[in-house]
Amino acid sequence: MPAPSYLALFLAAATAATHYNQAVALKLKGDAAGAARECRAAIAIDRAYTPALRLLARIDLEQNDPSDAARELRRAIARKPSADLHFELGLAEGQLGNLPEAAAEFRRAARLNPRFARAYDRLGVTLRRQDDHRGALAAFAQAVAADPNDADARYDLGLELKTTGDLAGAAAAFRKALEIRPDFESARYNLGLALRAQGQTSAAQKELDEVKALHEFRTRLAESKQLILEGVEALKRQQLVKAHDLFQKSVDESPENPVGFYYLGVTLGRQGESDHALAAYQRALEIKPDYAQVHSSEGLLYWLRNDRARALEEFRQAVMCDPDLAEAHYNFGLALFESGRPDEALREWNEAVALDPDYTDARIRLALLLSSRKDLAGAANVYRELLRHNPDFAEAHNNLGLVLLQSGDAAAADAEFRQAVRLKPRYAEAHYNLALALHQESKEDESRAEFEKAFAIAPELRSAPTGR
Repeated sequence: MPAPSYLALFLAAATAATHYNQAVALKLKGDAAGAARECRAAIAIDRAYTPALRLLARIDLEQNDPSDAARELRRAIARKPSADLHFELGLAEGQLGNLPEAAAEFRRAARLNPRFARAYDRLGVTLRRQDDHRGALAAFAQAVAADPNDADARYDLGLELKTTGDLAGAAAAFRKALEIRPDFESARYNLGLALRAQGQTSAAQKELDEVKALHEFRTRLAESKQLILEGVEALKRQQLVKAHDLFQKSVDESPENPVGFYYLGVTLGRQGESDHALAAYQRALEIKPDYAQVHSSEGLLYWLRNDRARALEEFRQAVMCDPDLAEAHYNFGLALFESGRPDEALREWNEAVALDPDYTDARIRLALLLSSRKDLAGAANVYRELLRHNPDFAEAHNNLGLVLLQSGDAAAADAEFRQAVRLKPRYAEAHYNLALALHQESKEDESRAEFEKAFAIAPELRSAPTGR
């Protein structure tokens, strides 16, 4: 059998890459099953496609399926060994309880990348599980040497020093971990225990009190987050009074959490209490000045109050604080358009669509603006892309039909209007527009029939121009 050509290999890799890129997108959206399916499709095309093998293994590990993960990682390593692949195989072997094999993989990872602090750290944890405390201590020391700012490595070193009886060394390691990560609760707790074991009762009690305060803070924060989640669900169901009560309890429980104040502001705004809504937004911004969603929502309130200068500034702040927030670009675009700055609005709506391809409102605004500027080809492309994401959107078919009709392509417009009325049989405007297209195609009997359908659904359309 002849060897595959270079072109065939290139095309297979390109197709595998397409499935892999789709897998990455699905994984980011939280669709692990879909991502795994796309990874398998990539691997079916190219059995040694390393990126797909690695991502599939990661998904398997997250879903507590280390056997499959180990198999995929071994295939990837056979193709092209790397420190990361050996490290992840070590994690899989550890989950399977194969501790000697896990240690061997972490060592291989560290040999390939001597600055791989996490590989040394996991090696230390694995050796500790095998009661090899001398080896574990050496591995943790290597992890700290590889990355002095790795708080977890410092903490694990402290635990091992404490196990071996070096309480002073353990306390020093825990302190270093806390310098790197001040809210590292386990490190502070173990520092307190190490100090107490050394007879430093007062210093130990101070650390343990800090742990208690941090634990109480986290408990309040967790309760506050749960109240926010319940409030968001009530908000989705338009249960505004219930949502208000939940968000108010959230901020009472955890006044340092800006998210509670943000949602309280949203709810108050929907209840028509704009002054109180603005006060809630201001409180959120005091805690987190770069909270983009708050700036955007505050901008909407100022816009409704006809304070357009302040609204524009808040929208600008929103896109500056979070350039990846599609909603902020969309709102900024609306304000710019209404302020007579269509070029800038076009830029913001393009940005919103680029950030969120499924942002329907942004696409429609973009298409309407292009159409108003006689860029019919551009408007048609926007509608086609919208329909690619949402093929059953009757209004988009109708609007695309109007653009095509303006462009002089009555036959193509006819097809789009027919799709619109198929999806939405009582869509009067689409029946009316279909009648116009049929008239341009000289199909007068069909045209009259569509006009009558439109008038039967919406009699007010009789006063509209028919083009006849």
